[in-house]
This record gives sequence, structure tokens and C-alpha cells, in this order.
Amino acid sequence: MTGNPASFHVMAKPSGAICNLDCNYCFYLDKESLFEPGTRFRMSDEVLSAYVRQQFESQRGPEVVFAWQGGEPTLMGIEFFERAVALQRQHAQGRRVENAFQTNGILLDDAWGGFLSRERFLVGLSLDGPTRLHDCHRVDKGGRPTFERVMRGLGVLQRHGVA
Repeated sequence: MTGNPASFHVMAKPSGAICNLDCNYCFYLDKESLFEPGTRFRMSDEVLSAYVRQQFESQRGPEVVFAWQGGEPTLMGIEFFERAVALQRQHAQGRRVENAFQTNGILLDDAWGGFLSRERFLVGLSLDGPTRLHDCHRVDKGGRPTFERVMRGLGVLQRHGVA
């Protein structure tokens, strides 16, 4: 076979290992120590533009999938993902675009819910089980439990009909 593959899967981490939680089993949290002090853990607009363009240039299939994870991707802000979707539309040339998004749900609000629904993102919500199990592992930077905040985020997704 010559040329580009029909399709392939790439997972983007636009916020790097940065997260608003401090889960006791997370292997990403120590990755920050691999970078120079003061490093800005955010995908720049230039890299975002190149990433989106190259995804379309590199694939021949009728669908191009973008998977967004972290750290925590909501830390990038809705505006970042609005730019990503606009770039996808610019480069799609009739191909179907899918976006998948993995989040801890803590920062989800109605603005996020409206955006994720409108742009038809598939969202994975990180949850470690019932309250007792979740809260013993998934705590915020202050060591506080997060189950109730994740459930609030789930309510946002459900209220907006996000897949």
C-alpha cells in the first residue's frame, strides 16, 4: 500500500498532564517534573492549527476522529475547542468529523454542555464507582472529594443531551 492510510487514531492532550484533580493513582501528575520550570502546558494556536490540518492531510477515509484528553481538557476553555471545531470545518472538505472528549467533569457547566451538545462531541466522564470508592481516590488539589461535583457535571451532560 502506498500513500496515506485510510484512517488512524491520534489522542491529543492539549493541556498536557495538567489537571485540576490529584488522583492518588494518576501516572500523569509526575510528568510535570519532566519539563522546564514555568513551562506553559497549553497547546498553542499554531500547534492546534497544524495538528488539525495534518490530521486531514494524513488520512484518506470518509471520517476523521479527534480524541481530546489530558490531564483535564476543560482547562483549555471552550474557546480553544471552538477554534478546533472551526479549523476542522475549514479542512474537512466534505468528510465527517467526530470529536471524543474525556473529562473528570468538575468544570462542566451549561456553557460547556451547550457547546458539547451543539458540536456533537462524544464525552467520556471519569468516575471510579460509588461515592465511597470514587472519593478515596479522585480528590481535588486540596484533598477534597469530588464525587458530587462529577455527578453535577453528569447532570449538565444529561440536561444538554450530550452523548
